[in-house]
Amino acid sequence: MVNDLDTLPRGFPNEDERLLNEHEAAAHLGYTIRALQNWRLRGGGPLFVKVSDRSIRYRKRDLTTWIEEKLRSSTSDPGPHRTTPNPPTPAPARRTARASR
Repeated sequence: MVNDLDTLPRGFPNEDERLLNEHEAAAHLGYTIRALQNWRLRGGGPLFVKVSDRSIRYRKRDLTTWIEEKLRSSTSDPGPHRTTPNPPTPAPARRTARASR
């Protein structure tokens, strides 16, 4: 069986380098486009390429890497990259101004 990638011209990006649009990336991950948009805004999603202000693309290999980073062996497995969060720092004491009479 001949692999389609074997017949690609020299210099042509392989399948992992292919850029996917939002619809293709969402379908590949099994999530909605809105989920991808939220991750881009808040962080935590796969890496993306900002081609222009209105054009976002995802490399297929970045989607695969993101999926691999999410693999866990149990629900209690924090994963290799997770560390204990820093304790919250207390808010500075607020001064209250007295109303002058």
